[in-house]
Amino acid sequence: MAERDELWEAVKAEYIRRRDKGQRVGLKELAETFGVNYQTLRNRKNRERWDEMPEKRKRGGQPGNTNSKGKRNAAGPHPGAPARNKNAEKDGAYSTVYFDQLTDQEQKIIKETPLEVRAALEHEMIILKFREHKILTRIGEYEKAEEGALYLSATTEIAGNKKTVMRFSDSAFKRIQSLQEALYKVQGRIAKVTEGLRTLEESERRLELERQRLEIMRIRAAGSVEVDDPEGGDLPDVELEDART
Repeated sequence: MAERDELWEAVKAEYIRRRDKGQRVGLKELAETFGVNYQTLRNRKNRERWDEMPEKRKRGGQPGNTNSKGKRNAAGPHPGAPARNKNAEKDGAYSTVYFDQLTDQEQKIIKETPLEVRAALEHEMIILKFREHKILTRIGEYEKAEEGALYLSATTEIAGNKKTVMRFSDSAFKRIQSLQEALYKVQGRIAKVTEGLRTLEESERRLELERQRLEIMRIRAAGSVEVDDPEGGDLPDVELEDART
């Protein structure tokens, strides 16, 4: 019974965590993740008023408090972390880039990144097609999985009378669904890049036709055209007949 209570505490904690982060919480998906009954989950959520539970207070001083004002830390007064430090960096996905701190490999990647419009679009297309191939390959692997096959997705430790480790698994069908969502996004971007390349090609063709038209107009206005001697000498200008004759 205690383990069952701990399970529901974990479900409730996960629901509140997602809600506090502003995420849309799907009760069916949550019930499937924790292996509990969907209707029971709905009833407990409404009966215990999970949506009215306050957010958990974060560790440390709360916004607006002055508990540490004018006090020193154990090591004495300290100005804080040095400028441009990355102590709090996790995965680097949103970190500030300082070019003088990049490794040789990172600087090489930046130098090789195309900046010209066509080259940048073609470079992105290569990456997108590679991602599309990888996703399709993984979908094919899961479609060949045995019926009822499960794949470990996460583990959670629950502190209580005794430490409990809960393992959450995904079915092949659920993983295929997630991969298909990612595939739709990649293919949508591929369509946009393709349209961008097509638009660029059409613009280049129009510019070339306009250049040729202007060149013809210049030649007609001058009434002659210069012809280069293949042997290096100068040949006289070739007069153009009046267009009216």
